[in-house]
Amino acid sequence: MSEGDSRVADELEESFKLLKHLGRGGFADTWQAQVLDQELIEEFGRDEVALKIPLNRKKEQVLKRELAMNAALHLRLKDLQSRNLVRYLGFDKFRNKIVMVMEYVGQGSLRRMTGEIGRQKPLPVDEAVEIAEGILSGLMVIHQEHVFHRDIKPENILMDGRTPKIADLGIARMLDANELASTSIGSLPYMSPEILGKEGASFTSDIWSLGVTFYEMLTGSLPFGDMDTPPGSLIDLIRDAEPVPPAEVSTEIPTALNEIVMRALRKRASERFPSAEEMYEALKRFREASRSQVDQDIASIRELLSRPGDPCEAEERLRELVAKYPNDPRGRQYLGEFYNRCQRYEEAIATFKRGIELEPENALLHWDLALAYRGAGKRGAAAGCLEKAIALGLDAGLGRHAATLLRTLQGAEP
Repeated sequence: MSEGDSRVADELEESFKLLKHLGRGGFADTWQAQVLDQELIEEFGRDEVALKIPLNRKKEQVLKRELAMNAALHLRLKDLQSRNLVRYLGFDKFRNKIVMVMEYVGQGSLRRMTGEIGRQKPLPVDEAVEIAEGILSGLMVIHQEHVFHRDIKPENILMDGRTPKIADLGIARMLDANELASTSIGSLPYMSPEILGKEGASFTSDIWSLGVTFYEMLTGSLPFGDMDTPPGSLIDLIRDAEPVPPAEVSTEIPTALNEIVMRALRKRASERFPSAEEMYEALKRFREASRSQVDQDIASIRELLSRPGDPCEAEERLRELVAKYPNDPRGRQYLGEFYNRCQRYEEAIATFKRGIELEPENALLHWDLALAYRGAGKRGAAAGCLEKAIALGLDAGLGRHAATLLRTLQGAEP
C-alpha cells in the first residue's frame, strides 16, 4: 500500500471529520467536526461536535494525567445538563491524540456581540442583565458540583440564540495562572486579584470574572486598563485600583445595577456575592423592580392611546418605549398595533416580527401579525400566523374569532 493509500485508509478509520477551525486557546485548538462513527452519534445524541485538540504533546500529557487522576470529576461533568452550559461529551481519540468532545454551538461567542477589546460597544441594559443571569445559572450548576471555572470571559460564553452557554468546562483547571494570562485571546483582564496573588482561585473568583464581563457588556469598556496596558501595570490595577463605577461611564445604568456590578468587583473575595445564586437573586430583584417601571410606562402610554389626540405624539412615545426597553416585546406589540390602526401594515409587520423574535411563544403577537398580513393583502402569510396563534393558545373569545377568520382566509364558509 502506498503512503497516500495508507493516509486515506487512516482517515476512513477516524471517528471524526474536521469541518472548520473555530479558534485557539491556551490549551487546545477547537474544531467543528462531523461525527462519523454511528455508535458515537448515538452516544453523543448528535452528529456534529466541537473537538478540543491539544496544542502539543505536553498538553496531551496533561490531558491524559487529568483524565487518569480526575476520572470521577469528568464523569460528573459529562452528566451535567443545563441550558446555560456547553455540554461536555467526554474524551475520544483522533489522529492518535486524546481529544475532548464538546457540544457544538454555531452562533459564536459573546465576544462577537461586545466587539473586540479596544472596539467594544455596550449592549442594551436589559440584554446585558439577561445574559448575566444566564451565565450565573450555569455557574450555579457547576459550583454545586464543587467545580469552579477560572476562565469566565466573553470568548468562553457561547450564544445559542439569546441563551448564553458557558464553554470550556474542565479546560482552565489544566492551565496554571501564567498560562491563563498569556493565552492568545488573553484572560488577564478577567482574572481576580486572588488568582494573581498567593491566595489562588475560589468560587468567588468566577463571580469576579463575571463582574468584569458584565461591566464590559454594560459600558463597552474594561474596568481595569485597556488593550495597550502592559501586563505588569494591568495586574497592579486589578489588585489595587478601584474601577470607575459603571453608572459614571453610562447614565443609562441604574444605581441598583451599578451596585450589583461593583459588589462583584470587590477586591476581597469575602466582600463579593458569596455565591452565584445570591448574585442571580440580586439581578432577579433588579429585573422585577425594572419591570414594575416598564408597567408604569406602558400604562401611561395606553392611557394616551385611548384618548383622541395627535397620532404623531403617540408614535413618538411608543418609539421611546421601544428604545428604552428594547428587549421587552410589549413595546413592539403596542407600536405594531398603532401601525395596524393607521393602516401602515408593512411597518406593523416588521415591528411584530421583531417582537416575535424576542418572545416566539407569544400568541397575541402572532395574532397581531396575522392582522397586519391580512391588511397588507397577504392571505397565505396571515393564515399561517393565525394557525400559530391558535396552536400557542389564545383566550376563548379571541380563539373563536381567530378560527373564524382562518376559515375565511382559507376559502371555507365560517
